[in-house]
Amino acid sequence: MAVNKFYSYYLRGGQIALVEQDINDNNRWKSPASTVADGLEIEYAYSPRYSIDETEDVNTAIDTYVSLDGLLKIIDQGDDNYSASPESLSDGSYIVLRKAGRFNGLHKVKEAGTGYITLYTKYSGSGTVQKAFEETPDLYYNVSALEDESDTIDLPEYLAKALVYYVKAKMAEDGKDMESRNYYLKEFRAIVERHESSKVWGARKVIPGIHSIR
Repeated sequence: MAVNKFYSYYLRGGQIALVEQDINDNNRWKSPASTVADGLEIEYAYSPRYSIDETEDVNTAIDTYVSLDGLLKIIDQGDDNYSASPESLSDGSYIVLRKAGRFNGLHKVKEAGTGYITLYTKYSGSGTVQKAFEETPDLYYNVSALEDESDTIDLPEYLAKALVYYVKAKMAEDGKDMESRNYYLKEFRAIVERHESSKVWGARKVIPGIHSIR
């Protein structure tokens, strides 16, 4: 006899968690106890947390790393001064690492100087033995990152109109006005689709179906 299973989800920041209702435990929501293949569809929108303002501004001298009081310290065996131009890094600056294995991505700088950058990234490895990166990392230092709600999102003017419709849809959803919600989401998707379509270059062709009049 088939047993119905009920699932739900909750969001925490940029993460999504799936939970299953346990009918044997007062219908409490718990982590899923069984595997359901091909049974989850997620629709999402990606909002970047940072932008690399100048991709040609890249340093490739970093080669090893250690732990400094529980934080990640990346090291350059040469004499590059990361607190001076062109990097000009200081407390609160941001960098992006690529080809850096487990440390790929955005990092916030705590301190920078000659031959090193200490980051706010947690790392509990050795504090004395320097560990080499598997590849030569690319370090981007001309980086802008979102701090809080007061930051400005770099959004094209055309897509700003779509954002207004999206916010209105969420407000209507909170007010249980599903008719308005669906209307605003329809307008939001239409603008996004037109924006994406505008990026496609070349001739557009419409091919009639097999049952159409030719």
